[in-house]
Amino acid sequence: MPFTVERFRALSAQYRRVIDDGLVGFGPFTQLQPWYFLPDEEIFDVAEQWPSSESERPLIAFAVRQDCDDIACFEVHDGEITSVLVIEGWSEGSYSPVARYGSFEEWFNRAKNEIAG
Repeated sequence: MPFTVERFRALSAQYRRVIDDGLVGFGPFTQLQPWYFLPDEEIFDVAEQWPSSESERPLIAFAVRQDCDDIACFEVHDGEITSVLVIEGWSEGSYSPVARYGSFEEWFNRAKNEIAG
């Protein structure tokens, strides 16, 4: 099934909750800095951005770290989010994995800890 923002939003209740609760922003220097969430029109499928990259599963980019080229992506398998993969993008027409988190909550807690210190 092709990527759509509507389908993406339906996948993660936790993602929707932090947006609805106003815990994140959609631009640099907002609540979760150095991270910020991508507005709907900027959410993308990594395979479409870097077609030469060979990902085992779809990666849907939803947040960017403003002080480097890191991008947080939902890894999707069989229509379900299985993990959050942080990649270093924008280099040599591809990307490199940086870290993997078992859930959105795990990634979000790590991002909040980066604010503190």
